[in-house]
Order: sequence, then structure tokens, then C-alpha cells
Amino acid sequence: MSENGRAAGAARHRAASIAATALMLLQLMLLGTARAVAAPGDLIADVIVNEEYPDNVSPSVAFDGSYLYHTGYGGSVLHRINIPAAGATRQAAGQVDTPIQGASSGITTLTYDAGRGAFWGVGGDGLSIYLLRRTGVATLAFKVDPSTDRPGFEPVGDFPNEIKLAYDAADDTIWYSSDAGVRIYHYHTYASARGSAVLVDGTPYFDVNVPPNDMTTECGYSQSSGVTVGGAHLFVTISGCSILFEYTKTGTKVSALALTPYAGDSTEDVECDSLSYPVPVFWIRDAYDGHIRAFQQPSADSCLYGGGSTSAPTPTPTPAWTPTPTPTPTPNWTPTPTPTPTPNWTPTPTPTPPCSTTPTPTPTPTPTPTPLSG
Repeated sequence: MSENGRAAGAARHRAASIAATALMLLQLMLLGTARAVAAPGDLIADVIVNEEYPDNVSPSVAFDGSYLYHTGYGGSVLHRINIPAAGATRQAAGQVDTPIQGASSGITTLTYDAGRGAFWGVGGDGLSIYLLRRTGVATLAFKVDPSTDRPGFEPVGDFPNEIKLAYDAADDTIWYSSDAGVRIYHYHTYASARGSAVLVDGTPYFDVNVPPNDMTTECGYSQSSGVTVGGAHLFVTISGCSILFEYTKTGTKVSALALTPYAGDSTEDVECDSLSYPVPVFWIRDAYDGHIRAFQQPSADSCLYGGGSTSAPTPTPTPAWTPTPTPTPTPNWTPTPTPTPTPNWTPTPTPTPPCSTTPTPTPTPTPTPTPLSG
């Protein structure tokens, strides 16, 4: 090769290196200045879970500060995957599967509690609420009594047991929303004396279909398909409509955030992530296509991960313990000695009275008369 040829090749190599470096710097610059480039509601990341039907249409997603988690519908396995890089759609990587133990009907949906370092999960029956460790061990916290703990509940559709949860660290409570329902219930994390759910006084529930706080203007109908919280307000998805609604905890609609672009059919479970990217995001699970997508939050503190606080939660109150009185000690019992057996007793015979010594008189014979001669 001539000197001119080598010079031309070196120039092309330098140009390619400069171009690659420039592209890398541009990507880093865009990612580092995402707050200025992206806008609230914009798509930041997208990952497809490695599950077959019907698990790939499971509506659950949770974030523990390092990884994403999901389960099947009433599933018996806790799936963990890596956080995907921002940008293009990616297949899930680094999957770790952990068997779930202690939940007889499996776990349908999850929400992360950063204070406890564990998930709150709802069983496949839609009524059992568990504290689920990352080791897969589930402990029943309480059961929702359908006759007393869900006032005004109306089952909707073919899956009335599909329940979404959101942990709220502000007051150590749980928000409970049935898929396609319009009422979101609010429970304490502790059980009643009979082991059932305890509604929060003052804010036991609110409805998303009451004007002017309904969703009809934006979507043409109203329903709750997923709920999350990590700050002052709740965020609610609506299946079939790519709008994320913001509500106060008393049910006032604050805003409607368009998710752009949303390529799925049905927004479902939603979880907050304020750590993984330069901008805070909502992770939203689609009901049908197996995607979990991250969309930018409205502000830096709209929805912090883990319920909104990393401090330890207020301990669950325990019923007052009544000590068992100490019993009065009983004096040591001295056994009565067994008496020594007495030898067989031979009765003394009764003496026979002595015979009488008085002689019996002998009778005197009567003389026979002598006949007279004549």
C-alpha cells in the first residue's frame, strides 16, 4: 500500500473514531440532561419480560431500589429482572426466579415497602394481603372481609379478584383497587382483632367516576386499573387509555398526564422509581404485550420509590398483653406410708360351759301291792 493509501486509511479510521466518540458523548449528554430534553409523560425505557402466556399478561410490577419484580396471575414464583438501559426496547436480562412460599393462592400483584424492605402482595383470591420477603417467604398480614371491609364493592368483568396495591409510607397504609372498578379502598397495614382489614378513618375510600373528578373527559369512561403512591398524591392508570391520572388522597383529580408514546393496549399495574435514571419514572405494566415501560414523572418528588419514604415504618400496634397470673405454689405432697400388713388373726374359740355337777335324783320305785288271801 502506498503512503498516500495508508494516510487515507488512517484518516478514515480517525473519522470513524471521532464519529463514534461524538455519538457516545451525545448519548451521555442526552441522558445526563434528560430533565431538559424529555418531558413529563415521555417514554424513558422499555423492557419485555421473558414469560410465556398467560404469565406474560400478568399485571404486576414492583421496584425495590435495584431491580424490577413481577409475578404471574396468582403466581407461585417471584421474578426479578435487571433495570434496562434508557432508550430502545430490550428483552429482560438477569432474570432470577424465587419460589413463593406461604401464599396458598399465589401472589397476583406487588408493591414495595422500602421501610420494611419487603413487598406487600395480594393473593389470587383477591382478599389475602401478605408481606412478601425477597426470599419468597410470604406471611399473611390480614384478609379483606368482603361483607364488611369493602363497602360498595361491585365486581367488574371476568377477573374481579385482580387487585392492585400501593404502599403509602406517609401513614403506613395500603391502597387497594380492583381492576376495572371505580372505588379505591384505604387500609391500615395491621389486622383487626379478628384478622380482617381495618379501613382508615377519614379516608376509607374514594371513587374515580364522580364528576368533576372522573376520567370521562379524557378517556370517555372511568375506572381504576392500577394505583401507586410515593408522595402527596396517588397516580391511577386506566386500561385502554394512555392517560395517567393524579388524585389527592381524598379523591380530587389534580391532573391527567399523557403517556407518549404508548404502544401497548392496556395500562395496568404501576410503580414509582426515583432512582434508576436521571429523571424519576413510573413503571407501567401492560396487560397484554408483556412490556414494562418507564415514563417520566411530572416532578422530582411526585412519586418516590418504596411508598415515598425510606425511614422505618411505625411499628404495627400489638393488642395489649394481659399477663397470666402466677399460680400459688402447692406445698410438696408427702405420700402417706403404706401400713405394714397385720398377720392373719386366728379367732379365740368360745369356751364350752362346764357340765353341771348336781346329780340327777334317781326315782323311787312304787311298791307292787300284795293280794289278800281269803
